[in-house]
Amino acid sequence: MIESTYWRQELRAELMWLKRHRKYRRWSEKQLVLFERRLMLVAFQVRSLLERPKVNDDARSVRLRAIRYKKIGNKPFTLVGTGFSEDRFDIANPETTELSAPDVCNQLIHYYWMQTCSEGTAFKSMLVFSDYMRHKWAYEFLIEDLIGIFSVFADESSAATSISFEWNDRKQDYVTQDAR
Repeated sequence: MIESTYWRQELRAELMWLKRHRKYRRWSEKQLVLFERRLMLVAFQVRSLLERPKVNDDARSVRLRAIRYKKIGNKPFTLVGTGFSEDRFDIANPETTELSAPDVCNQLIHYYWMQTCSEGTAFKSMLVFSDYMRHKWAYEFLIEDLIGIFSVFADESSAATSISFEWNDRKQDYVTQDAR
C-alpha cells in the first residue's frame, strides 16, 4: 500500500453506500447480497490498513461491543444440514464482549455462516462466525456499530504520521512499535 489516503477515500465511499442502503423500501435477496459484499470489502480494506503501518495506535486500539453465543453440544455447524443457529449455539444466554478491529474484520472476511436481522425496513444486526470460530462462538454485531468502527479507519485522523519500528527475532522482521 503506497499511500493510504486513496484507500481511505474509497473506504468513505463504501461506508456511505452502506449507510444509504441499510434501509430499504422493499427487501430483496439481491439487496442483501450487495450489502453483504460491500461489508466484506470494507472489512478487507480496514484489515489491509491495519496490517500495514498506515494506522495510528489510537485507531488500532478501537474495539467493537458485540454479543456472543457459546457453541453447545457436540454437533458441528456444517455447510450441509446446518440446522438452525439455535440448535448449535446458546442463544438463550448471550454474553457481552468486545472484539478488536482485526477480529471483527476476520469474522466478516472469513465468515462460515452469516445471517442478517432486520427491524422494520432496516438491516439491524447480523449473526456471524468465521470458519475458525464456528466450534466456539457466534457473534452478533449491530450494523450501526460496524459502520461506526469502520468509519474510524476512513477518517484521515487515523493515519499514522510518525512510526517507530523494532526488530522482532521471531518474525525476522521489523514490527511497528509506536504509530502516532
